[in-house]
Amino acid sequence: MALSSDTDEDISVQPSDRLLRQFVGYNIKRAYMQLQGDLTQTLAPFGLRIGTFSALAVVLGSEGISQTQLSEVLNIKRSGVVVLVDELENLGAIDRKPVETDRRAYALQVTAQGWHLWQNAERAVQSHEDALFDKLAVEDIRTLRELLVRATRSATRKRQETDE
Repeated sequence: MALSSDTDEDISVQPSDRLLRQFVGYNIKRAYMQLQGDLTQTLAPFGLRIGTFSALAVVLGSEGISQTQLSEVLNIKRSGVVVLVDELENLGAIDRKPVETDRRAYALQVTAQGWHLWQNAERAVQSHEDALFDKLAVEDIRTLRELLVRATRSATRKRQETDE
């Protein structure tokens, strides 16, 4: 066994995460870490981050959504949503409109500029995913997406039961 002169560490042992790879959560995290850096680079030319891209998508699909509702959908704190909404508003992508029935609430709406931004960013993200998953069959991608949705629902239910 070859030992380093400075430590008792065996330098001939190859580090391995094989014991961790048995866990679904660990594998999901590793996959996400690979995707995140590349996606960050893909979105940067549009002035978007993963969070702002996600928020823009939700507002686009839920016209008139409140910031509180957006925080619930994205599963982030309301203060975090304020930052995302501010960034999107500064990009000219969304507008905040006062809600007539609640002076404290704002309805979020995508602007024409936001719609154009979304279309371009969506194409770039689709190309990004196509390139990253080019070794997977279309059916495999569909199955992966469905399994991740089901896993998220299952984990959410379990967490809600624990919180009760």
